[in-house]
Amino acid sequence: MKRQTRLIALLAALAVCAIPLAVTAADAPEAANNASPKVSEASKASTKLTPAGRAQLRAPRKAQMLPGPSLERLGGPLLAAEEAYANRAYPATDIPFQLTLNAQAAFNAISARGVGRGKNVPGQWTMMGPSSANYPAILTFSGNDYTTSGRITALAIDPGCGTGKCRLWVAAAGGGVWRTDNALSGGGPNWTFLSGSFGSNAIGTLTYDAANQALYAGTGEPNASGDSEAGVGIYKSTDGGDTWTKLASLVTALTTSSCGASNAVGACVAPVANGTYTGDAFAGRSIGSIVVDPANPSILYVSSTRGVRGVSSVTGGTTSSPPLPRPPYGLFKSSDGGATFTFVWDGSASVRGVNHAGLDPSNNNVVYAAAFQQGVWRSTDGGTTFAQILAPLNPAFNTDRAEFAVTTLPNGKTRMYVGDGAQGGPSPGIPARFYRTDDATAAAPVFANLTTAQNVNYCTAQCWYDNLVYTPAGHPDVVYLGGSYQYGEFGAVSNSRGVLLSTDAGASFTDVSWDASSPDTPNGIHPDQHAIVTHPDNPYLFFEGSDGGLMRSSGDFTDVSAQCAARGLTGGGLTLCQQLLSRVPSHLFSLNKGLSTLQFQSLSVNPFDPKNLMGGTQDNGTFETTGSAVVWPQIIYGDGGQSGFSAGSGALRFNTFTGQANDVNFQNGDPLKWVVATGPIVSSPEGSQFYPPVIADPRSANAGTIFQGSQSVWRTQDWGGNQAYLEANCPEFTTSAANPACGDFVRIGPSGATDLTAAALGTRAGGFMAALARTSGDAGTLWAATQTGRVFISKNANAAAGSVTFTRLDTLATADPNRFVSGIYIDPANPNHAWISYSGYNFNTPTTPGHVFEVTYDAGAGTATWTSLDGSGATGLADLPVTALVRDDVTGDLYAGSDFGVMRLPSGTTAWALGGTGLPMVEVAGLTIVPSARKLYAATHGRSAWQLTLP
Repeated sequence: MKRQTRLIALLAALAVCAIPLAVTAADAPEAANNASPKVSEASKASTKLTPAGRAQLRAPRKAQMLPGPSLERLGGPLLAAEEAYANRAYPATDIPFQLTLNAQAAFNAISARGVGRGKNVPGQWTMMGPSSANYPAILTFSGNDYTTSGRITALAIDPGCGTGKCRLWVAAAGGGVWRTDNALSGGGPNWTFLSGSFGSNAIGTLTYDAANQALYAGTGEPNASGDSEAGVGIYKSTDGGDTWTKLASLVTALTTSSCGASNAVGACVAPVANGTYTGDAFAGRSIGSIVVDPANPSILYVSSTRGVRGVSSVTGGTTSSPPLPRPPYGLFKSSDGGATFTFVWDGSASVRGVNHAGLDPSNNNVVYAAAFQQGVWRSTDGGTTFAQILAPLNPAFNTDRAEFAVTTLPNGKTRMYVGDGAQGGPSPGIPARFYRTDDATAAAPVFANLTTAQNVNYCTAQCWYDNLVYTPAGHPDVVYLGGSYQYGEFGAVSNSRGVLLSTDAGASFTDVSWDASSPDTPNGIHPDQHAIVTHPDNPYLFFEGSDGGLMRSSGDFTDVSAQCAARGLTGGGLTLCQQLLSRVPSHLFSLNKGLSTLQFQSLSVNPFDPKNLMGGTQDNGTFETTGSAVVWPQIIYGDGGQSGFSAGSGALRFNTFTGQANDVNFQNGDPLKWVVATGPIVSSPEGSQFYPPVIADPRSANAGTIFQGSQSVWRTQDWGGNQAYLEANCPEFTTSAANPACGDFVRIGPSGATDLTAAALGTRAGGFMAALARTSGDAGTLWAATQTGRVFISKNANAAAGSVTFTRLDTLATADPNRFVSGIYIDPANPNHAWISYSGYNFNTPTTPGHVFEVTYDAGAGTATWTSLDGSGATGLADLPVTALVRDDVTGDLYAGSDFGVMRLPSGTTAWALGGTGLPMVEVAGLTIVPSARKLYAATHGRSAWQLTLP
């Protein structure tokens, strides 16, 4: 679900703060500590509201959003991706591509060594869930319960799909490839995970060549967001996905332009030179399309874009635009089934790559391709040269993305549908448009602008992320448009226009985002759309993939336009609503049960019950379990970063959206009882990491204390403020996150000198706070670090705000890296002793290498020592960025997360080993340990939550 707390003020705060860019219930608080969250009678009552009533309830929140995307998606390539890149590249401005390959090889070497030997060897990871992630009705826009999964990027269906057996493949952004053979089952499909052998489970595209029973999976997500991971190449299966072979995909030619690049329509463009590179054409890239020539399956066209690597709990990553030599992004062609590829088009110098490619259905030598910021292009000679046939809508912005679909008309000509839009920078920009030509092979195709009030701005200002155009084969007059919710419309002139359907070649559309199952609480799709396919025999039975997983329609329709009159509409608004609601799906079904693909940022544990976990997820909110590995209920919507429990009562919770917007809850996570608590931070001029570090004080004596890191460290000592006041005046549904009266967080530190990133403090200035840590064994100590490698310690963090002092430790040593700090773990027996992990690469700090350090502060002597624990040689960590770090206080073993899994350093050794068996190859954004309960939890970026029982 899209969170409704996206604020212009928060966006502005992020925009003005510089980062080193390179170039995205009624229960009282005293309730039982292990009580599960309850849905109050008020929550139940609110589910009975009409959609218009629910929209009115949330109207104050929506009014503060920019049109369309939440902040998480507004940030996208302009904030989050660039922030992630800066974090991993810092202090350099770029990363040689070979470092990514070296890091993967380093993890593979550790994995090959296994878990080691001895009595403390960890066992096998098991999935902690959820396999059924459930939204309560109060947290959905349509007012009906919903079961979700993680972001789906691609779908493929067997043309032999029938009533008894219907095979469907699903690709997840970070969760791999899945298959069901009963996609039409009334009881819901059974899912099988297929990509356990892949080097990356970030998937960008699926293509099924039915004639040759060949399934292709392209790794790397091409959607340009801050967590669109880069991949490792192409995998092929000839047995439906049971087994796979990785295509060699070696680059054999990087040709030079034979006719200068130009953005003018009709200009001839061939690829430009990209340096000497002879490896896998798609390593470190994201694959948008794999096209198989139906007349010759040995001919493949593959499009690629940029992608990022590395997602820590407060963001992190790398770039796939490193210095030469490297595999370029663009369009490639293979004539030998994928063994070798020739680079045929560079996207006319697109800075993000080629997002889509396709063949003309009547002429296999005609190739169409769309590139970010470059519109739609065509080659009539099998990819030798390309000419632009439709200019981009907003070429000034690299967020401009066009998507297209081609089909054959009865007269033999080729019809093309195109949807195009861009973020448009600080202003709303040009609303997304929709076009059609009925002769795409003409010398100069003429595109009719079919943009109307029914389809305008269908992908809002985030077409670079949410944009699909689809026409079912054999049905040239049927076209689907998918984008993102029109938040100001649902329950009014539309049901959100998240997915639109035309049956008259784009002349008119209806809104198929919600169904006709109920006038008050219909089933609805998620707000962000990425993929769609239809049943081979019914162009109206669609499967649709989004940030909220997979939905299926019933394949028939109902006219619910009579609902429009009850929405208080008149005139043109009433007419528009009646058209859009004249043909909606009779029923929409969630197919997500069993798809364990949520993208967790971090996990927190109830100090009174180690089975009670909360976790924030990308665009699916924050979930909780009280022990079930199957069902986790969502307890708050939106994007989820950090979460936490009070050390004094498990009934007190906090959650994080993105940026500085945090809520607290005094009533066991009751969805209706979340209240805005960081108004003073949001309304300040400070900025923060995309998911800022937020921690609860682990000491029961400080049970009301929460620390938050922006540019300063902020603190509340009474869980955000007076419960009665906050619940009466600052409810999440109706309050601005920038209301300074909501919450009592204050900066801690000397007056006028609280900004720990300020230039006045000397070297390593800039950026935001990246890590905070406290220990239950000490009353006053707080460790804090920034993304530029500053490390601080405070010995009186509980003192009056203006009396708190910080000592900078990184200037007391010479071994500490000038890189992004991804984790701090404090020794419970000695608060001046900690372990610190660093992201980034040794390459960029050659005189201060290392990713895991043991750090000791001597307050008396005023010194600090950094001892690298990376090891060396065959058993060392090598140049492998670390995304998270925790310590088993019982055994002394360290556990470190990475882009590929979890590693372990046994106490007293320098030999790194695998941190348990059975965890898929997946990015681990966060690690949470409960040494006393012998549990280690991993928040994965696409394969949900996992647990390891410690020895």
